[in-house]
Amino acid sequence: MAYQCPTCGEAAQRGGDRTAQAAAGLVGLLLYSAFAGYSCAKCGKIERASFPPEVRATMTRNSVLMVVGALVLLVALVGLMAALN
Repeated sequence: MAYQCPTCGEAAQRGGDRTAQAAAGLVGLLLYSAFAGYSCAKCGKIERASFPPEVRATMTRNSVLMVVGALVLLVALVGLMAALN
């Protein structure tokens, strides 16, 4: 999800890392993205404190949802593997 950069108004989004995805798959990507910083194509890295309070609340909610989604996915995969054995 893209947020609006508080400095220039362009799209700002979470950082992503292909290494996390390669190392741990979708679960790793979700966990990395939940805690990654934000950046703008024009301004570079953006401090979380620069965003308005309502946007920070949305960011926090989305981070929590990503972590919960990663945990649910991990539990589902372990359950599937246990059921197949």
